[in-house]
Amino acid sequence: MSCECDIKREQRVVCSAIKSKVSGRIICGARHFDKIMLSQITHSENKAEWKEVEQGFIDQFGTFLSRKEAFEIANNAGQIIRRFGEDKGVLYSENLY
Repeated sequence: MSCECDIKREQRVVCSAIKSKVSGRIICGARHFDKIMLSQITHSENKAEWKEVEQGFIDQFGTFLSRKEAFEIANNAGQIIRRFGEDKGVLYSENLY
């Protein structure tokens, strides 16, 4: 007997994220530094940690992905709906919607 949890799901990019280079903490939002993400930074106990970040994305499992990793996953999953000259193998929110 097989359960749904045994089914390997295709990895997909879910939303934009930034990762603190100081603590490794992650903040998510629809787009990088949108009002949701900025609100989370504003309400953070240590605002200084968000001065040094890596921009990326998360997948449906909550795994942080660099822009390059996210591009490969989104491309393989058929999530990229538009291309533009500056994406060259790195994902931008504009590629997804």
